[in-house]
Amino acid sequence: MPTPGRLSGILLPLFSLRTASDFGVGDFSGLPGLFKWMREAQQRLLMLLPLLPAAPDDPSPYATRSAFGLHPLFIDLSALPEWQALGGERALTPAEQVRLREARAAVRIDHPTVFELKGRAFQLAFDRFESEADPARRAGFEAFMQREGEWLDAYALFCALSESHRHLPWWEWPEGEHHRDPAALGEARTRLAPRRRFHAWLQWVAHTQWDAVRAQAREAGILLCGDEPFIVGQDSVDAWSHPTLLRRDARLGVPPDPFSATGQDWGLPWFDFAAMAVDGDSWLRARAASGRRYYDLRRIDHAVGYFRQYIRTPGEAEGRFIPGDTLEQIALGERLFRLMSEGADIVAEDLGVIPPFVRDTLQNLGIPGYKVMRWERHNQDTWINPDTYPKTSLVCTGTHDTEPMATWWNSLSREEKLGLVRSWPVSFQSHPPTEQFGPGVHYALLHAALFSGSDLCVLPWQDVMGTEDRINLPGSVDASNWSWRMPQEADALLTDPHTRQAASQLGALTSAAGR
Repeated sequence: MPTPGRLSGILLPLFSLRTASDFGVGDFSGLPGLFKWMREAQQRLLMLLPLLPAAPDDPSPYATRSAFGLHPLFIDLSALPEWQALGGERALTPAEQVRLREARAAVRIDHPTVFELKGRAFQLAFDRFESEADPARRAGFEAFMQREGEWLDAYALFCALSESHRHLPWWEWPEGEHHRDPAALGEARTRLAPRRRFHAWLQWVAHTQWDAVRAQAREAGILLCGDEPFIVGQDSVDAWSHPTLLRRDARLGVPPDPFSATGQDWGLPWFDFAAMAVDGDSWLRARAASGRRYYDLRRIDHAVGYFRQYIRTPGEAEGRFIPGDTLEQIALGERLFRLMSEGADIVAEDLGVIPPFVRDTLQNLGIPGYKVMRWERHNQDTWINPDTYPKTSLVCTGTHDTEPMATWWNSLSREEKLGLVRSWPVSFQSHPPTEQFGPGVHYALLHAALFSGSDLCVLPWQDVMGTEDRINLPGSVDASNWSWRMPQEADALLTDPHTRQAASQLGALTSAAGR
């Protein structure tokens, strides 16, 4: 599979954008301003974290509630006719308006407030749509429901049932609904018809706005890269609708490795790829087709999971790989990656402790894997020169799970810093290193990434700006995770001195690197 060419871009969660009209969380309204900044910085790829529907009270974009659809949280209310017809935020009570102003001005996302206020605004706008929508919009919604078919019907029913049972997990619902008895589901569809319609309407609004975003990105010459999580939550419409494909009789995780003596038990369902193959992998094909609809490029998370999964049955201290045979693992991974890459550009997240045959298979298929520069090293104080990275790869200074490179540089020992300079001599030749992260080190590290041999280069926003703001700290439960917001509004990125200068520096480096 050929890559999109030699280009670079940025990694930035959508929730981190800030606009004058948002509800305290980034939404689609921030993307046009970001696109303008990216054009100035000569960046041609925007990598986002998952935009899939997530748990109603969980800020993590990886708390996947559905493998299909878009998270309503990202809807731009300022572009919603029904909301504007109500007077916009004036439709909220005075107390709610005060809370909204506070959430909008906050340094970080106040998730409970955002979920509550945006949910109320959605309900008010939907009620207006149902009572006074013009015929053209109503026809558009009806056509969307017909077009999206099975996944939308299942999703809307699942959301409505979950609400009716106070968000208990689906395996604690009444027997008939739990086991999807046709009579019980038929009764639920009738009883919950208004709520099913509400959740389907939110998807229509989100898809309509996303289609507009894609058109704006194409006009700006920017490719959109989505993050396709390997995991799908237990309490998800997919695990409920397809219990023989996403199985709960064992739990997904990873085996012991140098980072964890006991491994990790994620408590997630595992994919029965053998069962999926019986009907020609229809669920996987539908998922891949959905991703192609949203994005120009897809990041396939946890690539090793498509070769082999590590599962534990209840009460079992140690788990097992499925399939267990190495040749079967290789054959499975090759088959699934061929399927997922049909008619599409993908990149595989191949990080962590994985067997060599994973990267060998990806290279043979022409699918780029990751080169996280800080981890590409020969030994403690000798790094691999980025010039030697393979063309078919994606280089990055960090990921959404790592500390920013400013923090990373400051944490290195003196010997490690000197070893890095020796390993990347061209990047540091005009910018001698300093003990603490500063403009010279910042320039050299960006230079090393952009001038690397990798066709694709993706730089986290924090690394472009040289800040120490963090998106997520894996293994921790903290209010700071998944809540960082840029201090500037997206429309001001080319007038704010710091972000304007960052665009100028990045653009010059990108041009010189031939991206």
